Amino acid sequence: MFFKKISLAIDISDYSIEVISLEGSIENPRLLAMGRTVLEPGIFENGKILGKEELKKNLQNLIENPKFGQIKTNKIILALPESKSYIHIFELPKNLKRSEVIEFAKSQAVQTFPHPLADLYFDFQIQNNEVLLIAAPKKIVNDYLEVFKDCNLIPVALEIESLSLARVLIEKEKTPVLIVDIGARTTNLSIFDPPPKFGEGGLRLSFSLPVAGNRFSQALSEKLNVPQKAAESLKKEIGLDPKYQEGRVFLILQKEIQGIIEEINKIEEYFGIKTGKNIEKIILAGGSAALPRLSEYLAENLEKPVAIGDPWVKINIDILKKKEYFEKALEVNPILYSTVIGVALRGLSKNPERAGINLLPTKGR
Repeated sequence: MFFKKISLAIDISDYSIEVISLEGSIENPRLLAMGRTVLEPGIFENGKILGKEELKKNLQNLIENPKFGQIKTNKIILALPESKSYIHIFELPKNLKRSEVIEFAKSQAVQTFPHPLADLYFDFQIQNNEVLLIAAPKKIVNDYLEVFKDCNLIPVALEIESLSLARVLIEKEKTPVLIVDIGARTTNLSIFDPPPKFGEGGLRLSFSLPVAGNRFSQALSEKLNVPQKAAESLKKEIGLDPKYQEGRVFLILQKEIQGIIEEINKIEEYFGIKTGKNIEKIILAGGSAALPRLSEYLAENLEKPVAIGDPWVKINIDILKKKEYFEKALEVNPILYSTVIGVALRGLSKNPERAGINLLPTKGR
């Protein structure tokens, strides 16, 4: 009989939890179940768990009652927020023996990361003659593991968000790609070259800046003297359309987004000097990627193609077409599920534990 693999992925952010379950194979993944729940303020903040009991209740309820389908496994894969991980990419010295690579990677971690090695979980991948080294504080990871244990969930792999996004959003490009992940608190800029194949790296540069959705709303609230809720509505409904409200919303958001544009220009210049290559395409991700007219505005200012990433491209989503789900499916914003879909794809590999960076204490280093 043909054996269908099942994967379950979880993504936790300051404001929500997303879960996705897939079945099948990496080549032919099928949506099995999905759901999202919004978290009350103070449960999870800036990548840290502040309310474990409340998080457990929300997570257990979501696993038991997903919005679509039914979850049939308790083995999970998850992504850690970029803001709570450390990334270092470096070249291996010539004539370094294979047996010496681990010790050399450790020495790089000691020199580069702002924590003692004993306080970090880390793992690395070798890409040609470069090493992608990623670490995360043990305290952050252990808090996650405690919650999952109490929820009877068994973690298989832990990676970072940018790698998950690349897996689902980058497919056939043969030139450098920049993923701009605009969340609530931070915007993460990640350059991939060559575009990653499943289980391989490709991450060449990663940078986070504190300009994102919350700051957009705050600026609108302060400059227009309107409540935060009204500012959120203006951001989502008008965005960067200069025709509405005499362009006032556009001008306020434009000033904030210029900060992102400046950072993109800086990292592109650095990447060009380092590699002699140019970024040929930009893919937007994150909840704020859907800001009206944002992709057009960035394309005009950066003079290169900009597209909103579509995480459904690689997934069979026939389940959403069922009569009992059809109306609810129309309300789904797939952008919000991009990271967790990328995580779930890893779970369909032959060996998810070894299919890339793994920061779990028994899997990584």
